[in-house]
Amino acid sequence: MKGDKLEDKDNKKDVNYWRGFRELKNDPEFLEAKKNEFAEELPLDSNEPGMSGLSRRKFLTLLASSAALAATACSDYRDKGAIVPYNRKPEEVTVGAPSFYASTCTSCANACGILVRTREGRPIKIDGNPDHPVNKGKICATGQASILDLYEPSRIKDAMLKSGAGFIASNWADADAKIIDELKKTAASGKEIAVITHTVNSPSLKILFEDFSAKYNTAKFYSYELINDTNKFSAFKKSFGREGLPVIDWKEAKVIVSLESDFLGKEGNPVESMRLYAESRDVMKKDGEFNRLYVVEGGFSVTGANSDYRIRLRTDAIEEFVYALIAAAGENKSDINGLISKYNLKKEAALSLVEDLLANKGKAIVLAGNALPESTHIAVNKLNDILGNTKLYSKESFDAPVMPLTPREEIEALISRMNSGSVGMVIHFDTNPVYHFSSDYKYPDALKKAGMVITMSEQINETAELSNYALGISHNFEGWGDFKPRTGVYSLQQPVIAPLYKTRQKEAALLNWMTDNPGNYHENDYMNYIKTNWEKGVYGAAGAKSDFKNFWFNSLHDGVVLFNEKTDGTFSFKNEAFMPAPAFRASSDAVVILNKSAFLGDGRYANNGWLQEIPNPISKVVWDNYAAVSPAYAEKLGVKTNDLVEITTGGRTLKAAVFVQPGMADDVVAMDLGYGRTGAGVIGNGVGFNSIELIQKNPKLSDRLYADGKITKAGGTYELITTQEQYPIDHERYNDIHFKREVIREGVYEEYKEKPNFLKEEKGETALFNIVPSYEFTTTKWAMSIDLNKCVGCNYCVAACNVENNIPVVGKEQVGKHRHMMWLRIDRYYGGKSDDPKVSFQPMLCQHCDNAPCENVCPVAATNHSPDGLNQMAYNRCVGTRYCSNNCPYKVRRFNYFNFRNNLADGYYEQTSLSLMHNPEVTVRSRGVMEKCTFCVQRIMDERQHATQEGRPLDGDRVRTACQDACPTNAIVFGDLTKKDSEIVKHRNHELGYHVLEEINVRPNVTYIAKLRNIKPEKKS
Repeated sequence: MKGDKLEDKDNKKDVNYWRGFRELKNDPEFLEAKKNEFAEELPLDSNEPGMSGLSRRKFLTLLASSAALAATACSDYRDKGAIVPYNRKPEEVTVGAPSFYASTCTSCANACGILVRTREGRPIKIDGNPDHPVNKGKICATGQASILDLYEPSRIKDAMLKSGAGFIASNWADADAKIIDELKKTAASGKEIAVITHTVNSPSLKILFEDFSAKYNTAKFYSYELINDTNKFSAFKKSFGREGLPVIDWKEAKVIVSLESDFLGKEGNPVESMRLYAESRDVMKKDGEFNRLYVVEGGFSVTGANSDYRIRLRTDAIEEFVYALIAAAGENKSDINGLISKYNLKKEAALSLVEDLLANKGKAIVLAGNALPESTHIAVNKLNDILGNTKLYSKESFDAPVMPLTPREEIEALISRMNSGSVGMVIHFDTNPVYHFSSDYKYPDALKKAGMVITMSEQINETAELSNYALGISHNFEGWGDFKPRTGVYSLQQPVIAPLYKTRQKEAALLNWMTDNPGNYHENDYMNYIKTNWEKGVYGAAGAKSDFKNFWFNSLHDGVVLFNEKTDGTFSFKNEAFMPAPAFRASSDAVVILNKSAFLGDGRYANNGWLQEIPNPISKVVWDNYAAVSPAYAEKLGVKTNDLVEITTGGRTLKAAVFVQPGMADDVVAMDLGYGRTGAGVIGNGVGFNSIELIQKNPKLSDRLYADGKITKAGGTYELITTQEQYPIDHERYNDIHFKREVIREGVYEEYKEKPNFLKEEKGETALFNIVPSYEFTTTKWAMSIDLNKCVGCNYCVAACNVENNIPVVGKEQVGKHRHMMWLRIDRYYGGKSDDPKVSFQPMLCQHCDNAPCENVCPVAATNHSPDGLNQMAYNRCVGTRYCSNNCPYKVRRFNYFNFRNNLADGYYEQTSLSLMHNPEVTVRSRGVMEKCTFCVQRIMDERQHATQEGRPLDGDRVRTACQDACPTNAIVFGDLTKKDSEIVKHRNHELGYHVLEEINVRPNVTYIAKLRNIKPEKKS
């Protein structure tokens, strides 16, 4: 019936759906009410009897404010005034969109430029600043993980006063008054005020120290580093009469010889070195030539693992080796032949090294590690001068600290004055000498005689425990700073978040102690101090054409300022520095070498769980250091991995666990520093062994190299946990198993140039059969490529993935049960024999297979394939059967056995402050679900949103995964395979491209570029 239909008079369409009889019968009152659904305005402020006087909007505003107060009350958050809800948000903030701020990383002395990503005012991710000329948009694993230190629950939140065996909360006003009074009394009495700091590479900080000395005329400043380049700096000055070290033009180096120098891992600025080294390993450049890397070492480093030729030689014999090379440069090869025989060196590798150095004069470089003695560095400088290799020294850029480190003799004299009562105050300027200094100094005893002791630190450390005041200082992201990492480069540090607690920037605190009105302190005091210095100095030197205000804001925006700074480009070797014979030769005892930790540095980041859990690149050990020895030396000592040994040198003894490391030189023991701490915090305390106990204040060779070691079996064991078990590579069944299974594919560079398709010819065509038709990807298909020629195994990509994707820290126990949660791992394979293995690295992650076996077996369809080629995980659908993990041939899926944040250290990582660190674009997964790499789908969706908003097609080249952004060598390429002119298509179709386990027809979307070794073809074996 016509009357039973509701007629829409606007569009004349019949509506066949109705919600009640009044609508069905076209009731006039209903139709009128429908037109005026919201005609009556709801009161914002109601005074009606019986009704609340609060409007809905005001109620929600107060509710948001009270929730914010409740969340911060437990964290002692500093009251910044009235809480402003985000219905009146700051103008520069877009809810849901990240903001980026240029700043500088202070995790080490390299002062790399960074971009800090924030969400609604919370820093959540760190990447390199692409405008910075040194690190070019990359940052190391330690710098990336430093975001965790900002939200660290155990930070000192105020000024703390020593009371008995512990500390009580004080306040800055009282602390300032007492400290300033003591500073005045100490200066008036003529006693010394000692300020102990780390490397000073900030021009404004240097001026601040000078101003502080002018205010308190007895103040003296001392700078130190546990791991330093002192021997290298002093040798270069003696050799060439120049302060600092020149930057090496790596791209022009055809031959690189590394002598116990881990320049691709821990020494110098590895972020820069890796990038420049890899640029000469790019198979995509048809006109490029590979460099050739020789490594001579007693330990086993990342650089050694990436070498074309590696020569095992005990470290205290390296100086003899350098002198033999100097003789060979003069056409006398008898010395090198003698060393080959004396130390059983690989003859082919040693003679090839000599041949290449002589054939590439002016295009080669020889490097010595910073643990080697000064005399070795001078000999290396002489060798480079003879061969004309100083041509590779930059004529414009020098690495030199703004203030040089304090000589060891002056540190010793300071401690002597402390013992005599001549030092009235000691200020530890974010340093921890109680842990770092050799026990020979007896520094803790000297502190007891030094009057007032102040430690400025983010956490209560070993030094703070012996201080009168422990002053909580702000994190890098909460303060200001400027840095001059090398000539012609200035970089700025700016706060990206207000101080979370009642902390102060250490520079601002020192500045405040120089004023007559300390109560007028403001957190921008140091910013104004820097601006004044820049207006007087940097502004003019930069030759800016705008006024200073615009120059300052432009500098903050870019994070870096470049200007022409002329340096002397000549290098004339001073022959009087060179000795006619080696200063020392190999001893009959064991060699003990102490190395920088790959991620913990000198131990100051020991409480960072992410860094503790990233595996050592070579051994894959987590949460520990160890005494690494060769298989032959372990057999000689009668020990195996996990056995305890006693290491004795110079009268000091340390008990440590043994790790049998293939490739080590015999009679060499290598240990990392930075472990065995007692004042690191809940996470870092008691982890590993304190190898600093072996350091002598007056060593014969260097403070990290000893040739009088005695190693004995101690009895007992200590469990070391690795994420990749070592297989018996000498066994015929397992030898080169990764090559036999074609998981790793390699070739020789010279043969590749002659026959580019050798890989496909060796492999042949594999017939793959599908039961069902393949899905055709017509719009978008995501894929990744990883160039094994560029990957050096640094694990920076792992750190980036952890931060980006909210990966939990699980702890040593759970890693030991193979329950580590990292979505990306770097597999390390040994080839050849255990005494001298060949190492291959391979990043392994979810391959996002088109025929993914995990998808077929999931009973609840939690894992499935998207129309754009992603293997997806629906966490809220997963019931934890783990069938998918069982079916994955790559073993890249991770299962949450626990709520790991609550499971570790009594819920340490479940604390409120740490939740602020989470990336809101990525789910924080719960217990009982499977997870794995998503190809950073949140970044894909971000590009999809931008493309929609801008009315353009999605551009796959604009999507960069976290691992891709972090990779210092640009080994990782990601993109859309349907875009035929994209980089990913070029890599996918490269003649060296292959897929891991492609014969099982899972059709992975990760292409690996086979590694080429630049060895001479006839030496391939």
